[in-house]
Amino acid sequence: MEYSNTMAVLLPVAGGKGGVGKSIVSINLAVTLAHQCRNTILCDLDLGGANLHTLLGLKNNQAGLGTYITKQETDFSNLLQATGIPSLQFIAGDCHYPGVANMDFFTKKKIIKNIQSLDADYVIMDLGAGSTYNIIDFFLTTYDGIIVVSPDLTSILNAYSFLKSAVFRFCYRQFAPKSPERQILQNSILQRMEGKEYSFDQILSVIASKFPESAEKAISEMKKLHPRIIMNMGRGHTDIELGNRLLNLTRNKLSIEAEYVGFVPYDENVSLSIARRQPLTIMKPDSPLCLAMPEIASRLEATVSGKDIFLEDVQENLEEIVNSYYDKLNKKRQDDI
Repeated sequence: MEYSNTMAVLLPVAGGKGGVGKSIVSINLAVTLAHQCRNTILCDLDLGGANLHTLLGLKNNQAGLGTYITKQETDFSNLLQATGIPSLQFIAGDCHYPGVANMDFFTKKKIIKNIQSLDADYVIMDLGAGSTYNIIDFFLTTYDGIIVVSPDLTSILNAYSFLKSAVFRFCYRQFAPKSPERQILQNSILQRMEGKEYSFDQILSVIASKFPESAEKAISEMKKLHPRIIMNMGRGHTDIELGNRLLNLTRNKLSIEAEYVGFVPYDENVSLSIARRQPLTIMKPDSPLCLAMPEIASRLEATVSGKDIFLEDVQENLEEIVNSYYDKLNKKRQDDI
């Protein structure tokens, strides 16, 4: 996907499971970009449990996605609301209406089209937890969506499960409805349920042996998938080995290359910022979490610079990112003395 100067960069943020701090990362990243004079829109797409308005200190009394989905509001631009933070606008999720998380495909497609047309530099899409098709389709609005993980095995495995579902969905939608290629993919799922699990390379090889032209296109598109990972609530260098497990799983099982773009340390100030209904980047901008945000923003910006990251950029590993964070933290401590 190529980005022009007039096209908003979409940053869908998923978590695979709840409790990894996905919304905290989303909101503080949005404020960081806004502070850098990037016109930013934060969109709450956790339609089953929208709560970003609370973290922003806003009342949930304006039109949101719920009112748009139920057709009480037909002009998408009317969903945009001011946050009181320069360069940052907000679209609420509005979970007052039962069933909005289970919207039909065409409503979802319409929302995606409207989001892609928003006038901004960045649109951060805070997605719900889980791996439903609606969440995955919002994640797949770009080749390089963001996954937030915490340094525990269940989070890593849930993130891998999410990416596995996303890759399957992405690959499945490369082929025409009711096509034999889709049938092969469906059969691979049935075989997995019977205890036989194949890598996507193996599955695509089977498709290529029968339908080489359509398989070549799908393989070309698959190579563009480049999920970016943020390790949140980190405790230090001990998290590196665990975090690298996710990279190995996605490479060996899913045949895609993921990349770590950030390490966010555990920050005891987060709970206070939630209680005060104020983003931490505003309440306490010198806190450990906030120190990590500009570097993440810089890496994300570099990823969508228009370069072919598979040919030109050298992937930074998690160890380098963790070391970079602690080098910066130590330098700040020395400067403060």
